[in-house]
Amino acid sequence: MSQNLITSGVIDPRQLPLDQIRQQVATFLNIPLNQIDRIECWQHQIWVKLVESRAKFISYRSLPLWMEQGLSAIQKCTSRPSLEQLGEILRTERDWYEEHEMPEAVQPWRDAWAKRAQHLREEDDRLQPIHAHQQAGLEWYSAWQRVLHSCRDCIGLKGLAPELQRQSKDFADLPDVMQAMQHLWQQRWQELIDAIA
Repeated sequence: MSQNLITSGVIDPRQLPLDQIRQQVATFLNIPLNQIDRIECWQHQIWVKLVESRAKFISYRSLPLWMEQGLSAIQKCTSRPSLEQLGEILRTERDWYEEHEMPEAVQPWRDAWAKRAQHLREEDDRLQPIHAHQQAGLEWYSAWQRVLHSCRDCIGLKGLAPELQRQSKDFADLPDVMQAMQHLWQQRWQELIDAIA
């Protein structure tokens, strides 16, 4: 079943600013604010009690606040997969607007989504060499882990030190990898000392 902005948890109606909802409901109904006796934000709609009149139900989607919330959700996406997932949710929302003959209402979402997708693509392209270098550092650590564990004495371990030091220069900008390597070296050295004690 497809999800909308509420069922997916993107928007929590209880967190929406009540004063802003009250103002927008009055504008939507084309009435003065003082004609609204009470408002309750229910899970999927707004219950509005008017002064000396019956209550009405208003869809959140009828208010500009709904569009603003969608735009905010788009801007909060920090990865392409999360933006794609939000895009699926917004397609469900788009269907509601099309059914209510307001397809142009979602254009700001389309524009913001396209802009955010472009930004995230550029960010991925910019970060790709950094991620590749980090991955290479992890693979280098893993390879040396196997080498160090194959050493059977401290003399053999000492013999590897110059090569390890030379290769370490390539990953000096990765403090986590360098710290792990230093810990691994010390741990293996201690294990070999303990083995002969």
